[in-house]
Amino acid sequence: MKKAFWSTLLLSSLLSANIFAQSLDDFISLGVKNSPLLYDLNNQRIASKFDSLLILATFKPQIRQLTQFAHYPTGSGWGYDEAITNGGNYSAVVNYNQPIGNKKLISSQLYSLDLINQTLKVNEIITTIELTKGITAQYLTAYSDFAQNMFYKSVIETLNNEQKTLKILVEKGVYALTDLMNLQVMITSQKIILSQSSIQLSNDIALLIFICGITDISNINLIKPDLKVDQEYDPEKSPLFAQFKIDSLQNINHKQLIDNNYRPRINLFADAGFNAITVENIPHNMGTSLGINLSIPIYDGKQRKLEYSKINISENTRSFYKKFQSSQYKLQFNQLQNQLKQTDNLIIEIKNQIDELEKLIGIYQIELDKGLVRFLDFITVFNNYIATKNSAMVAEMGRMQIINQMNHLK
Repeated sequence: MKKAFWSTLLLSSLLSANIFAQSLDDFISLGVKNSPLLYDLNNQRIASKFDSLLILATFKPQIRQLTQFAHYPTGSGWGYDEAITNGGNYSAVVNYNQPIGNKKLISSQLYSLDLINQTLKVNEIITTIELTKGITAQYLTAYSDFAQNMFYKSVIETLNNEQKTLKILVEKGVYALTDLMNLQVMITSQKIILSQSSIQLSNDIALLIFICGITDISNINLIKPDLKVDQEYDPEKSPLFAQFKIDSLQNINHKQLIDNNYRPRINLFADAGFNAITVENIPHNMGTSLGINLSIPIYDGKQRKLEYSKINISENTRSFYKKFQSSQYKLQFNQLQNQLKQTDNLIIEIKNQIDELEKLIGIYQIELDKGLVRFLDFITVFNNYIATKNSAMVAEMGRMQIINQMNHLK
């Protein structure tokens, strides 16, 4: 009933704050490391390098071994017409083929792959942001439970000390036995709340380690995170807006790929080997051939114009999405900024209320020792103090949740 109340409460809070030592950054690092989606996206980017090599390989000389041994048997009144089949075909040639003059085509295809790789990188960033945001939100929820749990423990410890002092005052006849019983009811009520809080804490920590992909659930510790607003309003820094830029470049590149289909194609070819219609003639039909193949598109039913129209529609859609996303981004940021300001004002009001309640409780403690006030009045004030402290913790965690959303807008 003396200053031991506040010293016990403060000591319990300090001790509980030093018990845990695993930070939010630790959980985020584990979550990013264990994410199968990020692992998949990273492997896709690695695989895209092989796609580039495959494109380059298709424009290198292509050499093939072509062999055919075909015999067309005939008999009296049956068989293929030998004027068509020559009775057989026996060939074995090595074929060489080399496309030339395709630098623009190669460049466009490689650039297309580069844009795909950039998209994968943006997806990695977006996934990391979403994962970090989710882990942070769950960590804050778990830590809020933990802080409340520690607070309830300190309250029970303080009330137990008050109970010892009150017993002495009841024995002296300063207070009635019913006051002691009311205090016991209050302690029991706080123990029930503590049990509920412990269950909720256990569930929220389980969800946190599930999100982070942690298998070892022993020694899962939490410390209070220190979140600050680190993102000013700038939609252009959002990874979604980076994707809009990539989409625009993809539309331009798509047009280039279409244009490449209307460029003349030149192939050099050659072969060497034998080609005969009878086995006996094989030694006498050894030879070679070489040549050049030129393909020039003339008319295809205006397919290029139709493809261009499709790309223009895609570009208009992209521009509309970007404009909409920009307005939504600004709206979200302003709303969160306003919520943060309102929450800061609320926290100040709650802290002022806590200061008033602590002063009032201090006065009550002095007067309780002298039997000048009813003990039920003290219990009422103390319950108000507990409720206000809970409101302060909820408001503080709510503030951090708002900052988490602001820092991970995309």
